[in-house]
Amino acid sequence: MPFCPDCGTEISEDTRFCPECGLPLAVGEAVKGKSKKKVVGIIVACTIAIIAAIVLISVKPWERVYTLSVSVNPPQAGFVSPSSGEYESGVQVTLTASPASGYTFDHWSGSTSGTTSTITITMDSDKSLTAHFETTPTVPEVLFSDDFSDEAGVWDTFSDENGSVFYQNGWLHLINYTTATTDTGTYAHQHFTDFILEVETTLVGGTDENWHSVACRLKDGYNYYGFAISAEGDYLISRFIGGDQVLLAGPTYSTHIKQGQDVINLIRIECIGSNLNLSVNGHLLEEVIDATFTGGDVALVSTSWGGSFTEIAFDNIVVSEP
Repeated sequence: MPFCPDCGTEISEDTRFCPECGLPLAVGEAVKGKSKKKVVGIIVACTIAIIAAIVLISVKPWERVYTLSVSVNPPQAGFVSPSSGEYESGVQVTLTASPASGYTFDHWSGSTSGTTSTITITMDSDKSLTAHFETTPTVPEVLFSDDFSDEAGVWDTFSDENGSVFYQNGWLHLINYTTATTDTGTYAHQHFTDFILEVETTLVGGTDENWHSVACRLKDGYNYYGFAISAEGDYLISRFIGGDQVLLAGPTYSTHIKQGQDVINLIRIECIGSNLNLSVNGHLLEEVIDATFTGGDVALVSTSWGGSFTEIAFDNIVVSEP
């Protein structure tokens, strides 16, 4: 059935004038297959499509807005400036990561990476960045140290029937005779409560049956803690009260102790509260708990358990805060 091409009204094939709009119709001018409502719908749809295209064309890429998301790991370690926000496309944003007390900046991760605390990014898409921080390593305060290069140091030097203490080639030597009635020891004339002590020690002469000892929290020559190793590879921790020895650990053999003459062992002692720890050459050997003594002096001690004598040398003692 034909339709008027102007208003879409249905007409007969032999009609020369549209009964709706009155316009003349030429032969073959009628439109077939479309109703008036359908034509209107097509016009509306085309109009909407044109408007949408115009809107899309009008939003230029450089006028788009992107989101920047910023986080900190761990959350309490610092902050980033500027923080999260929205930015137009193409905008360059400079971010600065600032650490909190006790932390240092480490690196960025996410949409970009880097190891400098300040970084610049271009907002050409949504971005997500995380600033990573690490705890600042603390250097313990050194309370006392001596490399034994100054023979006018704090240590007592002497020679008697039991042994001797003397400086030689930058080491402090302690000799104890087998016939001695007491150990050979020398004091630092200091006072410490909680501390970490490290000192190098070596067997210079005599038999392996000996003890290289460090006395800590020493009240006097009869009341203190003793940490000792031998050139045979044994160790022990003792408490002396009124001169009477009570073993808190050992004697125990350890492969971490270097044996024999002219080898150096590094002794590390931790006296922190009632915790008493002994390590040798970087290996923890024993942990004990005892609260008898809370503070005192330190001393270096040499003890002979056989042979004619025992000569022990000490070097590079350092006492620091825990």
